Amino acid sequence: MDGCDVASIFSTPDCLLPKARVTGNFTLRENALAREILVDNKGLAHAVSFVDTETRTEQQVKAGIIVVCCSTVESARLLLNSRSPRHPGGLANSSGVVGHYLHGHLGNSVSMYLDELQGKKPFNQDGATDHVYIPRYNHLSGKSNVAGGWGMQVNYQSYMFPQNAHRVPGYGASFKQQVRKMQPGYLQMGSFAKVTAHQQNCVTVDPGRLDANGIPIPVVHFRFSDNDRALWQAANQSMLEMFSHLKGKVFPSLGKAPSGFASHEVGTVRMGKDPRASVLNSYCQARDVKNLFVTDGSCFTTSSEKNPTLTIMALSMRAADYIRDQRRKGEL
Repeated sequence: MDGCDVASIFSTPDCLLPKARVTGNFTLRENALAREILVDNKGLAHAVSFVDTETRTEQQVKAGIIVVCCSTVESARLLLNSRSPRHPGGLANSSGVVGHYLHGHLGNSVSMYLDELQGKKPFNQDGATDHVYIPRYNHLSGKSNVAGGWGMQVNYQSYMFPQNAHRVPGYGASFKQQVRKMQPGYLQMGSFAKVTAHQQNCVTVDPGRLDANGIPIPVVHFRFSDNDRALWQAANQSMLEMFSHLKGKVFPSLGKAPSGFASHEVGTVRMGKDPRASVLNSYCQARDVKNLFVTDGSCFTTSSEKNPTLTIMALSMRAADYIRDQRRKGEL
C-alpha cells in the first residue's frame, strides 16, 4: 500500500511530485523541520524558520504565500508555536480556536481464518490489499439515538505477515504447520466510525518541554464522548454478527474502549462562517493572515466515517484555484 516502482497505485512521491518538478517552480527540501512561521510588521506571513535536522542549523525560507499542510496535530503545533507581538496566542489565533475540536476516526478490527480455505496452496494476495469496502449501512435500520455511522474496510492488513501466529498455541514444527495451514483463509475486517467534534478536545504546546531540535512539543488532550463509545460498541457488534455467519476461527481484538484515530486526525484549524468559532474561511484562508492557508485535515469542522484523504486533496486544489485567482486580482 506504500506505492510501487511504476506508479500504478497513487502516492504523492510517484504521482504529484513529478508533475510539480516539470513546472520548473518546485524545490523539495528534505530534513527541514518547521519551527515557526515568521510575520512582518503588518502581521502577514513572510517566512518559515526551520531546523535542518542533519546539520542542526536554523534557516529560513521566504515566501509571499505560505500553505501549511503538516497534518492535524503538527499544523496546530506550528501555528501555536508561531507567536509574535501581533499574534501573542499563536498565528491566526485571535479566535482562540487553533488546536481545539480535535477529532477523527475510531475503529476496531476482527480477524478470521475461514475453514474452507485452510490448507490451500498459499499465494501472494498482497496486491489486492484493501480493495473491498462495505459502506455505511446502520442508518438504514430505522431511527437511531446515536449520531454518525461506520464503514468497513476488508483485509487492509497484508497477507504476507501471518497475523494468526501470535494467537495460535504451540511451538516448533507442528506450530509452524498449523500457521501455514490457516494462512490462506485469512479474512480481516476493520470498522472506521465517526468521532464527534468537541471544543475541549485539543492540541496545545508546552514551552517547557522541547523536542530534540528545541521546538516545544504538542500535547494532546482528548476523551471519547458517550456517542463515540456507543457507536464503537455498535460497530463491534456488527462485525461479530457478520462473522458469525461464516465458518472458521474468529480472533476478536476489540478491547474495552476505543483508541486512536487511525491516522485520520482532523479539526484543529477549522474553517467556518463564524470568526468567533473558526480560524479559516471556506477557501482554507486564515482570517487573521490573508497570505496564510491551511489545507490538511485540520481545516475540517466534522468527520464522517470515510477516509479524509480525497477531501483533503479536493480542498487543497480548491484553495490553489482561489490563490491563483486572488493573485490575478492583485489581492495576494
